[in-house]
Amino acid sequence: MKNLILIFALTLLSTTGFAQNLTDKQSEKVTKYVTTFPNGEEAITITDRTSSENLELTSADSFYKYEILETSNHELVHGSDNQGKVCNIDKSKLNDGTYTLKVYTEDFVITSDITITNGMQDTSDASIQ
Repeated sequence: MKNLILIFALTLLSTTGFAQNLTDKQSEKVTKYVTTFPNGEEAITITDRTSSENLELTSADSFYKYEILETSNHELVHGSDNQGKVCNIDKSKLNDGTYTLKVYTEDFVITSDITITNGMQDTSDASIQ
């Protein structure tokens, strides 16, 4: 009888832990925005996770820097050098508002307008130059 109660208790604890883990994952919101080349191929992807303080910027091609500019006057707000196809952008360095994101690859400058609102990011327009 003691063994049966012990097995039941362990099973109950395992089930409760698993259910809580699923609830935590379901509460995280992941938003992805994709900017494409004129031919329809993916150029950059910006991923915003509510549980993260960073935006993840991924490019189809390696890029050597990115810049975030004020849309109205194109003044630099934030930027960084990069090596490779992926980098993280610290959302805490940006106030709520709309910005122009420029990603510099060897062959292209990929431009996308992004809007930062309450820690959430959204893209509304994009182009390749």
